[in-house]
Amino acid sequence: MKYIATFLILITSIISANSQAIDSTIQLLEPLDWELMSCGKSPIWRESKETLLLVNETDKSIQGFWISNTNLIRKQRRAFVNANQSTKLNVKDGEYWIICDSDNNALGVFQILQGQNKIIISETDFKETRKLPTNIIDNNASGTISGGQFIQEQTAYDVILYDIKMEIFPDKKFIRASNTISIVVTKELKYFVFDLDTLLKVKSVFLKEENKKVTLETKLHKGKYWCKLPMQRNKGDLLNVYIEYEGKPRSATHAPYQGGFSWNKTKDCQDWIATSCQIDGADLWFPCKDYQWDEPDSVKLAFTVPQGLMAVSNGVLINTVDNNQTTTYTWKVSNPINNYAIALNIAPYIELKDEYVSLYEDTIRISYWFLPENETNAKQLYPNIKNYLDFIESTIGPYPFRNEKIGVVEVPFVGMEHQTITAIAPNFTHKYPGYNYILFHELCHEWFGNLVTAYDWNDFWIQEGLTGYVEALYEEYLQGEIGYKKKLELRRRGVQNEIPLAIDSIVSSRDIFSDWSYAKSVYMIHSLRYLIGKENIIKVLRLMAYPNKELEHKTNGQQCRFVTTNDLFETIENVCGTNYDWFKDVYLYKAELPTLMIQKNKDGVSLSWITKDNLPFNMPLELKTENGLQKIDFDNNVASIDISRKEILEFDPNKWILFNIEE
Repeated sequence: MKYIATFLILITSIISANSQAIDSTIQLLEPLDWELMSCGKSPIWRESKETLLLVNETDKSIQGFWISNTNLIRKQRRAFVNANQSTKLNVKDGEYWIICDSDNNALGVFQILQGQNKIIISETDFKETRKLPTNIIDNNASGTISGGQFIQEQTAYDVILYDIKMEIFPDKKFIRASNTISIVVTKELKYFVFDLDTLLKVKSVFLKEENKKVTLETKLHKGKYWCKLPMQRNKGDLLNVYIEYEGKPRSATHAPYQGGFSWNKTKDCQDWIATSCQIDGADLWFPCKDYQWDEPDSVKLAFTVPQGLMAVSNGVLINTVDNNQTTTYTWKVSNPINNYAIALNIAPYIELKDEYVSLYEDTIRISYWFLPENETNAKQLYPNIKNYLDFIESTIGPYPFRNEKIGVVEVPFVGMEHQTITAIAPNFTHKYPGYNYILFHELCHEWFGNLVTAYDWNDFWIQEGLTGYVEALYEEYLQGEIGYKKKLELRRRGVQNEIPLAIDSIVSSRDIFSDWSYAKSVYMIHSLRYLIGKENIIKVLRLMAYPNKELEHKTNGQQCRFVTTNDLFETIENVCGTNYDWFKDVYLYKAELPTLMIQKNKDGVSLSWITKDNLPFNMPLELKTENGLQKIDFDNNVASIDISRKEILEFDPNKWILFNIEE
């Protein structure tokens, strides 16, 4: 026992000495300037692996929040520490963290150093606090909806023009605005009905008729504003309805998926603001008809912002007016545009001007707007867009909005396909030399999303599926078969089957939108390539963008159109001479994947495709044996082969098909 006790004392001394040695290398972090809560930005994609020991020496619980590279406070990287406890976090060099109490009062802002870091929170830290900023990103926050069931009054008119005038007050997160909506009546109309988020207050609505203004009695009913017209209007009548409104628009909690205004700051604490509203609808920030199937033929946009800031938007800049303490920027969109692709971006931007000589011999204006703090990286990354355009134009057809511009603007969220003003986070990383896949993806949406728009939300998958597949084709172009397969493997991992890709009924944005719809739709097109070949897939993509050569030369808006799932499969049938409705019915209109049932029989193996509702599914299947690949055809979902189960090494070895296996 004596020796055991001596041994334990020795071991304890060694552990204690080692602990002291480790402790001596830990850097005690001191709080930094409070302003960093509003302006601090963690570095992007740091590979370093550091540690943070967060020690709570108080009788109250505390929490820590990570500040992102766009100065957003992310709830997804949050630490909780109970009273008189500590926790160890994995962090990266240069990251900013805010430590708060349980009521979101900030106790201090800290920056991680290389190595081991420690933050100690004591009672004295509770004496001087600041309220946690509101730029909190919350992936679980609920959003509003776009689309859904129509009402007769909104199907009775077609939008011709939105004429939006808006003054933005960043300090108050407040807007004062008007929108004159010009419409043509398509069937008898007694009430003009429009959509606008209830966080904004409608001040007045009137009808502009010749040289007079007629005030319209307006009531909010079931989330829509109903304006009684002085008399019934009939098919062909033209109306101009002026709506004045103001308020604090909804702040984006997880842009662009829960959208609104993103109120952010640059590194030197100037305002950096952007809108996003794809899933929530454009009624978050201006009165509109919030349905995907009615696009205005054109849009005018005039934004007044504090001097020193730029307001960047869609289309062409037609006027800039210095108002002494403010500046007004006026933009004009001369092509049809879906509501959610209308965008406002505000910052002390630097504009880099360029030109792209299209493969169709047009010279197109390019403008890149970036933050001053990112000038070096931006000038290295953005010119690569010309390579992207060369590939997309040669594969799909000409850039659709050649009479306006190719625009790219930095925003404080991942990205968005705003027409002629592609939004992209200040993420300058390259997947391959010169290739940023997020920027490429959003640029592709100028064709599939903006030129070609799903008629309604039940066919939304088309925009993401076709765009995502062009992305896969480009990676195949850059890296060959290896690049293509890596891209599709990543998509396959993201496939879930909770809801169908397409729904044969009217749905809202929230009913159909999901992260996994991106993955499954791209992989579905990959499976189509297995059936019809790469050459035919590219023909289909091109015809979906431009059904005929004549449209490739249009720049007056006639090139834009709506599409449906049936349009796509009619195009496939026209290209291939084969009907693939069986494929569409199983992969798009059913959530569940087909199952391959494998049963042994006396001659070898029986194979059966089992589908939801017993739908036909005669998908040919490759088998791998020691002798190589063998392709099996199915009839009425069934195939029999005279090979023993042991001889089959793998089903679908090249990973063409989405399916489950049951034996």
